[in-house]
Amino acid sequence: MPCSDGLILELGDTGIQYSVELKRWAQQANIGTIVAQLRRMPPPALLVADYVNPNMADRLREAGAQFIDAAGNAYLNEKTFFIFVKGNRKRPVHASARKTSRAFNSSGLKLIFSFLMDPHLVGETYRKMAEVSGVSLGAIGWVLNDLKDKGYVREHGKKGARSLENPMGLLDRWAESYPEKLLPELDMGLFQATSAMPWKKIRPELLGGCWGGEVAVSRLGNYLSPAQGTIYLPREKLKSLVMEYRLRKSPGNSPNTSETLQINEKFWLADSLNVNQTPGIAPDILVYADLLMTGDSRNLEAAERLYAQIKDRFQEY
Repeated sequence: MPCSDGLILELGDTGIQYSVELKRWAQQANIGTIVAQLRRMPPPALLVADYVNPNMADRLREAGAQFIDAAGNAYLNEKTFFIFVKGNRKRPVHASARKTSRAFNSSGLKLIFSFLMDPHLVGETYRKMAEVSGVSLGAIGWVLNDLKDKGYVREHGKKGARSLENPMGLLDRWAESYPEKLLPELDMGLFQATSAMPWKKIRPELLGGCWGGEVAVSRLGNYLSPAQGTIYLPREKLKSLVMEYRLRKSPGNSPNTSETLQINEKFWLADSLNVNQTPGIAPDILVYADLLMTGDSRNLEAAERLYAQIKDRFQEY
């Protein structure tokens, strides 16, 4: 069974063969995605990265995720040996070494999100794609070309028909890029509710919003008891939500509690997507990414169950 990158690494004369996940620019914000990908690979799985900083090294070790990087940092835990090295400094890299991907910038991620929610959309006109995703018409061609180069979109037939390829691989790339490239633009702040477990009272759907993260997955039948709440809301409705439920802005150094709400801008056009979405609940793909971002072990387990459901849904296309 091949690993996600199709690579196998044999460690010296130990006879141990690792399934390898390559990450040239591993980000701490994406640690949940990395751990989830490693868990789905044939064991033992190994992250090979350009650099793993000390904090990330600790978090990967806590999650049981083995890694090595180009700076000499490593966590290898086998029956016959144990290695844990952190703190080696990152080697300098020329600025031109990393190429910007149009498919995985903020606009591209919005379009990909629409494709993942409705794979038939990739065969529509550019104008239809722009209408559904909210991405400018001029950006559509650049994103599609990048996706074709990466093997996620295929053109076939004389009329240039298009189809989505490897949707689960594309989901992994989307969930990995989302917290770094798109989420910062959506952040509308942390707020404190007047009581614990505000998800029992607040109804964001009345303002065109929905719950994401832990609250959403608990309502999708994954039996996770929420500890914190995430709301996706049209930006112009933020003031109404704050006034209706007497929310107050959370100080920057305030610890997250069950009263804390993360409010993000709702970036998709639900009415335009050809999908069945549960009222008041964010699309499963977004909920999956929310759960991975936390790196929390119970959330990762819930994310894996949700991943299986998403995979089943893709079988319908």
